Amino acid sequence: MSTHYFIALPIHSHLRQVLEQVSNDIDLDLFKHIVYPEDYHVTVAFLGDASEEQLSSLHDRLCDVVATFLPFELKPDRVATFGREKQPRVLYVSIQMNEWLDKLHQAVVHACSNSGFTLDQREFRPHITLAKKWRDSNKEIAPDWPTLICDSQEVSCLTLYTVAPSEKPRYQVVRTYAFNKL
Repeated sequence: MSTHYFIALPIHSHLRQVLEQVSNDIDLDLFKHIVYPEDYHVTVAFLGDASEEQLSSLHDRLCDVVATFLPFELKPDRVATFGREKQPRVLYVSIQMNEWLDKLHQAVVHACSNSGFTLDQREFRPHITLAKKWRDSNKEIAPDWPTLICDSQEVSCLTLYTVAPSEKPRYQVVRTYAFNKL
């Protein structure tokens, strides 16, 4: 089995605690996969398999990207779903798009493309996954999601992760890239 990589914004402990409480207020047993709080993140780019040459090139390019960014705010919005409303494929917390998040995403996509990665072309919809893969086609969930009450979180770095499906947490930090702190 090949190793998969992705680039994401890590979630800090305060927001992680809020999201964990939201998860506790929802019947997540209807999902096959519940995300561990330590694994909460906002994916900026999913890379999939990667060669050492691609990772080396990406490292140099991500160093250049983060040098052009100052820390900015990441604001959680609401609990939402992908897929069917009563049998969702993914349960997540949406993140409000802002100018800096959009610019960061574009810069990371450009860096990945220039390093030989082919990325998914779907629209960037920043979110934090709480659970995924609906368990039972005979059951449904009432989409009366709890209201999300929390502050924004400062984003000050990008993180390259690898996926370790059999471990907890399942997302392992490969390298962190800190933003410029003028």
